[in-house]
Amino acid sequence: MVPFRPFFLLAALDALLAVGLWVPVLLGWDVSGAIADPMGWHGRALLFGTLPAMMAGFLRTALPRWTGRSLVGARLWPFLVPLWLAGRALSPWVATAHAPFLAALALLVTAQIAAARDRRNAVVAALVGALAGAALCDAVPSALALSLGLVMVLGGRIAPSLTATHLGLSSKAGLFTGRPWFERAAALAAAGALAGWLVEPSSGATAAASLLAALTQTVRLLQWRGWRTLDRPSVLAVHTAYACVPLGFAAVAASPGMAVHLWTVGALGLMGFAVMSSMIRKHAGNAFARSAVVTGCYALTALAVALRAVAVAAGEDGPLWLLAAAGAWSAAAILFLAAFGHFLVRGRP
Repeated sequence: MVPFRPFFLLAALDALLAVGLWVPVLLGWDVSGAIADPMGWHGRALLFGTLPAMMAGFLRTALPRWTGRSLVGARLWPFLVPLWLAGRALSPWVATAHAPFLAALALLVTAQIAAARDRRNAVVAALVGALAGAALCDAVPSALALSLGLVMVLGGRIAPSLTATHLGLSSKAGLFTGRPWFERAAALAAAGALAGWLVEPSSGATAAASLLAALTQTVRLLQWRGWRTLDRPSVLAVHTAYACVPLGFAAVAASPGMAVHLWTVGALGLMGFAVMSSMIRKHAGNAFARSAVVTGCYALTALAVALRAVAVAAGEDGPLWLLAAAGAWSAAAILFLAAFGHFLVRGRP
């Protein structure tokens, strides 16, 4: 069985259902009898439900290769699926329902990295563990900051690696010269900006820190030569998703609300679809295949990012733009399932 299959299938279905269940709220319907906190539930649905399912599938597949050893606790990973389903079922009424799933995921990731004595990936285990803590405390803004941290760490590996492979290079070292001091400086700038955003999002110090983070993350993105992937939508989508990280930091000074949507729908949502599709294609034996359906999924997710950002500035017309964004996102999820649903269910392309 391909390790990511159940998690990616759940993530794709949840990406569709979570937004679909949110549409009645946008239409002004009273759903308080079904969901205790309709507006808060929407944020938790993405950060504690959809995205962790994506993470579980990706990490379950990538960890053995990263650490160079067989999977620790391989028999325990399947139990994450019913844990996730239980959390999802309880989430409309219990805000912390996803904490057990995330805690179990953090323990399995930490066990794998500790057994391999893999210091390079210790930050991944720490971020997943902190995300479990955020779920337990129902700290949605902190969960967003931690999820962005994972995107910056993992995206910083995935984007250049995919680009180098697409260009026929032996490794990402042939694409750019890595500078550890710059990576550390960019990470510190991003951490400082996110800390300021959590504590005092409207302060001048946070605005200045966010602009510095936007600059360093933009430089980081440009060194991966994303413009050389214009003929390969599956790789370009990863670069586009990562671009939402510095765009979000730049937006903090002018509109913190817009920054949230650039990060959630763009940096997290589009990156999730792009990474899942890339991993599925690799295991199906057509890593860089072209598909109008999958490209449409990327394009509609990017459109949802733009519509969500416009909704923040639209005033009284905001709900209409939100409905349009929800429609674009839902259509993207449907296209993803149309492209990969058969493989995720049956294990065959």
